[in-house]
Amino acid sequence: MATLKYTAEFVLEEMKSMVNLIRGNPDIVYIWELFDNKSYSRQRFSEWVKTYSDNEEIKEISDTIKELLETRAVKGAMTNKLNGTMTIFHLKNNYDWKDKSEVDNNNKNSWEMT
Repeated sequence: MATLKYTAEFVLEEMKSMVNLIRGNPDIVYIWELFDNKSYSRQRFSEWVKTYSDNEEIKEISDTIKELLETRAVKGAMTNKLNGTMTIFHLKNNYDWKDKSEVDNNNKNSWEMT
């Protein structure tokens, strides 16, 4: 078995520091902002989530990071601190938001047979 460069313990500590950074800095809205001062890229976060998908603690804290940032983006758009159009684009691309579509299944045509 190959040795992992980033151990579960390392990943967990990094993610905990990210949560603290988010909670301590209300200006952080996008996940890439968490990687400004790191020696690794934002892509590493996605790799960690995939690699440690069976680790409940890592899964829980990665979900917390995503939820905090998603909530912050929505709140920023609703209070006009962020551009609404760009926020919608961001939420659709990063949080699986979709436009609501409604289908009217009521048949309003009535037919009479004589």
